[in-house]
Amino acid sequence: MQVHRLSPPCHDGAMFEVINWRGHLRVNKQAGAERVIARMGAALGEPFTLLSYQRYWKLPDLAEVRLTSPLGVQEPPEAVFRTMLAAQRIASPWSVTCHMVGDRLDFEGIAAKTVSAHFTVPGVEWLLFSVTAGEPTPWPEQEQPA
Repeated sequence: MQVHRLSPPCHDGAMFEVINWRGHLRVNKQAGAERVIARMGAALGEPFTLLSYQRYWKLPDLAEVRLTSPLGVQEPPEAVFRTMLAAQRIASPWSVTCHMVGDRLDFEGIAAKTVSAHFTVPGVEWLLFSVTAGEPTPWPEQEQPA
């Protein structure tokens, strides 16, 4: 999978380059995760870039993946609108939170089978998307038991 770099905006200001995703997939191996991710990309109409794959420490029958998909918009309302359209192609319903500090927008959404979300791609159990202006930042590593 390739990382797609988008051109910088024509005027000053932060750009919403990517949607960051974290998910739990019911797969046995990384090859299975890559197939599920490819189907998610087909549903989205945009490629996903796999950033990491590992067994989910809390539930070893699931894999935890971190992904990005292209967004490439300048304005916060357009970022929200396009992200929600993308998310709806993969799952529904979503629980969404938004934080606005000055001109900075951060928002995220969670869909989970455990709370009756329906995923359009088999094998997806839980998804979180996160969008913020500027460069994507990885989620902090969660502490795992020794």
